[in-house]
Amino acid sequence: WRARDRRPQARGDSNIDARLEQLDDPSSEMSRIWNREHDQYVLRQLLALSEPHFEPATWTAFCRVTLDGAKAEVVSEELGISRNAVVVAKCRVLNRLRTESEGLVESASGFFAKS
Repeated sequence: WRARDRRPQARGDSNIDARLEQLDDPSSEMSRIWNREHDQYVLRQLLALSEPHFEPATWTAFCRVTLDGAKAEVVSEELGISRNAVVVAKCRVLNRLRTESEGLVESASGFFAKS
């Protein structure tokens, strides 16, 4: 009992309670940050799982167009492949990502939605 009296006592932190309440509200800034970070984590994991299944040029074409926002024409010149090959690379990787993500993520954002 003496040792118990010397230990620091835990105190409730109202900031933690307030933050947890914010996570319950999907429109709160805290909830939006949480969801964005979660989505980024899931995407990084899906990309890491998928990359070994593709040739480097295919993967680079996908990353340049989809993640970097480069135009297919620019990427085709950079990589020395046709514009069509760039578009096909993008489609192949997106299909793989859709397959890897089945059951893991919702496609509410449309990122993995089939077109």
